[in-house]
Amino acid sequence: MSKQFIKLPLVALLVCACRGPAVESEAAQADAAQPVVAPAPAEPSQAPALAKTAEKPAEEPAKPAPSAEPPTPPAPDGTPAQPCKTAPANMACIPAGPFIRGIDEGPENAAPQASVWLQTFYMDIQEVTFAEYQACVKRRECPKSGPQYLDFSRPEQPINGVSWFDADTYCKAHGKHLPTEAQWEKAARGPDGDPYPWGDAPATCERAIIKGESEGRGCGLLKKGSKPETGRVWPVGSRPPGHYGLHDMAGNSYEWVADWYAPSYEACGEACAGVDPKGPCDGAETCPGYRRKGVRGGSWYWPADRAYGYHRRAHVPRNEPFHHFGFRCAASLEEAAALAAAGPTAEGQAAPE
Repeated sequence: MSKQFIKLPLVALLVCACRGPAVESEAAQADAAQPVVAPAPAEPSQAPALAKTAEKPAEEPAKPAPSAEPPTPPAPDGTPAQPCKTAPANMACIPAGPFIRGIDEGPENAAPQASVWLQTFYMDIQEVTFAEYQACVKRRECPKSGPQYLDFSRPEQPINGVSWFDADTYCKAHGKHLPTEAQWEKAARGPDGDPYPWGDAPATCERAIIKGESEGRGCGLLKKGSKPETGRVWPVGSRPPGHYGLHDMAGNSYEWVADWYAPSYEACGEACAGVDPKGPCDGAETCPGYRRKGVRGGSWYWPADRAYGYHRRAHVPRNEPFHHFGFRCAASLEEAAALAAAGPTAEGQAAPE
């Protein structure tokens, strides 16, 4: 009995010892046959994220993009406004758009005030000088003409004493044209109708070559020869520029314009209104009922009341009887393009208002 009792446990132990690895191997194979499921990740803690956020420097608010300048609206008749391009030498661009022309409470010949639309054009920065006109004569492109007063023949003085026809010939010889009265007034007054080229401050000898209240004619600059107190014109550009960088749009020398002269804008009617007006008869060579041409800008000889940008005067185009009028030229977009292609240019876009 005792031997059997001892043997049985030994056999059982042997059987268990032999079967143990096999059982483990089968369990391992069963485990391998089952898909492995990764444990669900733990919920991330908010603390590290908050710490990271705190360490990150605050971003600056985005700056708004600079707004582009709004395009100029087209003319009332739908004509699109053309941009300023590179200006011909010694000219400034006058941008397209409406401007305030004339005045209601002022001289009757400057009424009524109205909004007039002009296409982009270019204007001489300075009045045409004596030297420039004489160079045109020397090239036989301009008729002999010029000052009949002593001490008005200095090279940098504005040419004086020419007829309207002389001025017109000079501008055409240079691929330009005499400015229309509307072009001249916008160039002088700017888009908002300032009374003077420099704004609304009174006309004085610090701002224009005029007959000063205390200085006398020509702001006190005496003329050689007889009657020195009558004064004389100064070299062009002797005073600060006005709108668009133009000089002497008030004072120094009166300037011819292209238009036939109407006694008022009201009398002129539609010919002086709308888009790019050219005055009576649309600027034709002859105009029945009209015999005088417009003159603008005042001069060294006259007081401040002639220096207004809306001041208008007229004279017969042959300049008989003789007056000391000068001029400057303008250029259309087409004329300016031809000039820019042909020779040196003054770099830049529109001049400051």
